Amino acid sequence: MDIPYYIELQRRMFDIFRYVSCHETNSETHSVILESLLVDTCSFVDSLCQTFIREKSGARHVFKHQSQIGDFNGKLSGNSEFNFGDYRTLLEGDFVLSKREVNLNSYEDALYSNPLNYAPDKITGYSIVPFKEWAADPGKSPWWRAFTDLKHDRLKNFRQAKLQNVIYALAAAFIGYLASLTMVSSCSG
Repeated sequence: MDIPYYIELQRRMFDIFRYVSCHETNSETHSVILESLLVDTCSFVDSLCQTFIREKSGARHVFKHQSQIGDFNGKLSGNSEFNFGDYRTLLEGDFVLSKREVNLNSYEDALYSNPLNYAPDKITGYSIVPFKEWAADPGKSPWWRAFTDLKHDRLKNFRQAKLQNVIYALAAAFIGYLASLTMVSSCSG
């Protein structure tokens, strides 16, 4: 896991919060800076998912639904690429990411994986569940859809680079970051 990369993405988000407050009324705000952060963050989530799946498989983990993935062995070897639907099939089946949430507390510059473990009477912020759509349909994930649309045509889809999509993508990266830390500690001891 590349911790400095995740920390840099989070730092960029906090820089944005200096100019655009983290509030529901600003969720539709879009900009070139948000576009750059959304694309970088989603690319990082993509890399986290691929690395996590390959390393878990290398450690002899058998995913519950890996037989549903076309060319699974080719994707493991890098001869072809996993896609977002593959991530949902493999990771939701084994780790139920659709129920994982983080608390965005923009005033204290912190994301908490379980806000109740911190100080429940002092938590203010937003509960973010970036993979919630995975429980039903992976294609309905707005932040990932915005990322793929931007990859295909940034000029046409520029307005999808919204603050809300960036926040959800960063929350997904945070969950991936925590999952990879868990994986490392469970493999080493």
